[in-house]
Amino acid sequence: MRTAQRKAKEVAERERMLVRLALEMISKDGFHNLTLGKLAAEASYSKGTIYNHFTCREDLLIELSAESARRQVRYFQAVVELPWDAVRRLYGMALAYMCHAETDPILFECSITARTDAVCALASEERLRRRDLVEAQMAQIVGSVVECTTKEGLFDNHELSAAVAVDALRSYILGYASMHLLSPRFLWNQETEQETRLPVLASLVHGLGWPRLGREDLALVQRAVVRVVEDARE
Repeated sequence: MRTAQRKAKEVAERERMLVRLALEMISKDGFHNLTLGKLAAEASYSKGTIYNHFTCREDLLIELSAESARRQVRYFQAVVELPWDAVRRLYGMALAYMCHAETDPILFECSITARTDAVCALASEERLRRRDLVEAQMAQIVGSVVECTTKEGLFDNHELSAAVAVDALRSYILGYASMHLLSPRFLWNQETEQETRLPVLASLVHGLGWPRLGREDLALVQRAVVRVVEDARE
């Protein structure tokens, strides 16, 4: 391996390690207590080494949100490869997003915070560009599935386009996941009420213009999605 390639690989591996360490520190003490100086001390690196990766704490936050998007891309791609019709794939991606918020709550919360103007104004253009590329991949996967539902005649809404409908679906899931994480009193946060998520999701999807899946079909899709997420995390 050439020296330049080896150097680039070492830098990439170190950055992945720093991201994992930052997640551990946030899990223990919260993001607001994390500084690049503390990250350097925990990683046993100089501050200069850390600043070679992240110009500021906001840069690190953008990278955490990019990692959240990369995981979602893996989940969505795995769902698309399942032998399902386009509607089941749409449900599968919605459930994969919920599952991501539940299994990686720190990443999910970072991805929300990283959308604020205050963070984006301080982060480097390079970090923002790299995150945009990952999110563009995710949008392409979702868009291809939505387009398939239209071609297969599975979307029927004379008032909304499929693009607007899927944006509304995404907003619902984001709102659900945010409430699920931020409020312990939220109804769906209680184990006895978790089974209501599926019929609520089916009602929303149906109201937006796609076919409603029955409870048994939804349960099958959910189980498959859980396996997809577990396999992708290994």
